[in-house]
Amino acid sequence: MTADADDLRAAVRERWERAADGWRARNARFQQATMPVSRWMIDALDLQPGQRVLELAAGLGDTGFLAAELIAPGGALITSDGAEAMLEHARERAAELQVKNVEFKLLELEWIDLPTASVDAILCRWGYMFALDPEAALREARRVLRPGGRIALATWTEPARNPTAALPRRALYDAGLIADLRGEGPGMFDLDDPTRLRTLLADAGFAEPLVEEVPVAFAFEDAQELWEATRDLSRQFADLVATLDERQIADLKARLAEHAAPYERPDGALLLPGVALGAAATA
Repeated sequence: MTADADDLRAAVRERWERAADGWRARNARFQQATMPVSRWMIDALDLQPGQRVLELAAGLGDTGFLAAELIAPGGALITSDGAEAMLEHARERAAELQVKNVEFKLLELEWIDLPTASVDAILCRWGYMFALDPEAALREARRVLRPGGRIALATWTEPARNPTAALPRRALYDAGLIADLRGEGPGMFDLDDPTRLRTLLADAGFAEPLVEEVPVAFAFEDAQELWEATRDLSRQFADLVATLDERQIADLKARLAEHAAPYERPDGALLLPGVALGAAATA
């Protein structure tokens, strides 16, 4: 079982390594759409100058960079991810934004290579859903937080409330290209239950867990842009599409456009709603 888990972790990490360039290309639009979630998380931490903040599964690091400004002067941000390619792009973003009080570390969620009680706050936007053992990952977060420190994280609610991710997978399912709508292995909807999220935080040793819904919205020029964005951001989708012939691709695009039609505006653009879960607790 350990070997199987290690193989699955390696596969997940490899997908994120290969997806990093796509996330870099789409970062500005994605960050604009999801800023309400980043702001919710930052507000939940009540950051102060001089504090040390750890961002886990940071991707390109934009949420943590919001924190960096609030903990200056004297504070330090640790931007971490399990994929080196993501960290490389995060370094580029920090340079673009002129964030100086930041260091970068390659860290895993389930074993954080930092001393016990060494950080004042933790951020993790859309990372814990992909942990094979989210309770172990949260226990590690609790370990590295000082007593009284705060954690703020985000997950997604159920697929029906997040069509940006759900519609492409529905198109794949309807075309007979996948057998399960939720997929195998850890996925973005694995922590879509607020009650389970509160329980995981409490079981990991956190106090007063708070979970709230945070609405977002994703805009696309049309269904073709939704297709292209999905291909850029999801290696699983892109890898599957790469195996299809022209007829299958045309059929899949038509199915996606049909599913997206209810979200069309009069000008033909798409506005897809979404709902994240913001969670915060005290060590």
